[in-house]
Amino acid sequence: MSDAVVDGVVLYLDDEEPLVFLVTRMLQRLGHETCGFTAPIEALAEFKRDPARYKLVLTDLSMPGGSGLDFARDILEIAPTSRVAILTGHVAEADATRATALGVRAIIRKPLTLGELGPVVQQLLR
Repeated sequence: MSDAVVDGVVLYLDDEEPLVFLVTRMLQRLGHETCGFTAPIEALAEFKRDPARYKLVLTDLSMPGGSGLDFARDILEIAPTSRVAILTGHVAEADATRATALGVRAIIRKPLTLGELGPVVQQLLR
């Protein structure tokens, strides 16, 4: 993989501000520049400004005001080669199937530790 793909920002979207704080800090400890959001509309607007800036997009599945699947679909419509993963405590089989069909690269189970997040992120960036 080229350095241009590895360099960039990890965008994280979750409606719970404490989780945005925690996960972005975890990603920073792993050496990634991060950008966290609690509102899908704001996150999507930021992504649209410069899609190439983002090396990975992580989103919660269930949020008021929009699902992570809808957000993933919007991201992948803008930039089809984007690496998108969903973080969730629970996922129904129908949601997992839809995520795969959309092009979501992984469903990551919450809660997760720094030791669990690191390898998953590295795998997604390969």
